[in-house]
Amino acid sequence: MAENITESIEERTGSEMTENVKKRKVPGVTGNGTRRNVPNVILRAALCMTRQCWEQGMLAYSLLRSIAPVETDLQKERVPEGELWEILKMIVYDMVLRQSGDGRLCNVEDTPAVTDSAFCIPAVLAVGEALGTQTCSSAGPSGHEAALQDPFIRAAQKNADYLLRDAARTEDGILYHMRGTTQIWADSTAFLPYALVITGHPKEGYRQMAGILDRLYLRESGLYAHIWDEESGSYPDRNAWSIGEGWILTGLERTWRVLPDEMERERADLKERFVSLMERVLPFQCEDGGFHDVMDVPSTYMETETPAMIACAIYAGIRDGILAEETDKKLLDRADAMAAYVEKKTLPDGRVTDAASSPAFDRPGTSVECQAHAWVIPFLR
Repeated sequence: MAENITESIEERTGSEMTENVKKRKVPGVTGNGTRRNVPNVILRAALCMTRQCWEQGMLAYSLLRSIAPVETDLQKERVPEGELWEILKMIVYDMVLRQSGDGRLCNVEDTPAVTDSAFCIPAVLAVGEALGTQTCSSAGPSGHEAALQDPFIRAAQKNADYLLRDAARTEDGILYHMRGTTQIWADSTAFLPYALVITGHPKEGYRQMAGILDRLYLRESGLYAHIWDEESGSYPDRNAWSIGEGWILTGLERTWRVLPDEMERERADLKERFVSLMERVLPFQCEDGGFHDVMDVPSTYMETETPAMIACAIYAGIRDGILAEETDKKLLDRADAMAAYVEKKTLPDGRVTDAASSPAFDRPGTSVECQAHAWVIPFLR
C-alpha cells in the first residue's frame, strides 16, 4: 500500500511542489520537488490505530484535503481516482454504518460526545456529493434525483439536523460538548461551525463559533481557555491548552473559507479573531519550532500536534487569503520550522511521537488526530 500511496502523492504535487522547493527548503520534500516517503508511513500508522468518532472524522478530513485542498476541487464532473480516494470512501462507509439513531455519525459504543460527530460530516458529505456528481453526469435528470437521495448525503444532513435541533445547548443556543454536562470546549470550534456552514446553515455556524469563543476568551492573555462550564459560570480547565488553540485556529480558517461572501461582517469577525490568535500564539513557539502542551506554561512538556495544527492553519490561511500577503514570508518560515519539528518527531514506522496521547490526552504519546494533521501538512503548502 505504501508504494501506491507515495505514487498518488507525487502525481498530485509534481511541478507545483518543484517551484516551491526552488524558492525555499520544505521539510518532507526532496531537492527535485518530489516528496519523501514520510507522509505515506504517517498515514499507514494512522490507519493501524484505534479511532473514536472525532479521530475517524479528522483522519477522513485530512484524506479529503490531500485529494482536494479546496472544497470546490471536488465540484467537478470527474470523480477522484486512486488509492487515497478508495481509502477515503471506505472510511466514510464505516462512519455511516455506525451512525446512531439520533444522527451522530461514527457513534462508537454510544459515546457521550455531541459536537465531535461534526468532525465526520465534511468527508461524508463530500464523498456523497462527488458520487452524486458521477451519477448526474452519467444519468441526466434521473441521476440528479438519485444523487439527492444518496445515503452519504442523507447521513451528513441527519447529523447536521441533530446538531441543529436535538443536541443539548445553553439558553442562547450554544451546544455543549458532551451529553450530561453543561461544558463548552475549545474542541467544538474545530468542525461544528464549519459542518453547519457546508450543510447549508452559515448563520448558525457563525453563531456557534462566536458563542463558543466569547465564553472561552481570556482577556489577560488573548488566548482561549480549554473548557467553560455554563451552569457554574466558571472554567473547569482555564489552561490555554495548546491543542485547543490549534483547534480554534484551524476551525476559524476553514469556517471563514466557506462562509458566504455576503456575510461580510461575520467573515471580518472570524478573520480578526484568527489573526489576533495567531499573533498571540507565535511568540510561544520555541527555537526548535515546537510548542509546550499548555501554551503559556513552559514547565509543561513539548507537544507535537500543536505545531502540526498551526502549520496547517498558516499554510491554508496563506493559500485561502485570510492571512495578509505582506506577512507571508515570515509566517512561512515559522510554519516550515513547525513542519520540520513534526518530521523530527516522526519514527521510521510513521508514528508521530510526543503528541498529547490517546485516550486521555494528558501525557506525551501518539494520537490519530496528530497523525492526521502531520499527514496533511505537505498538501496544504
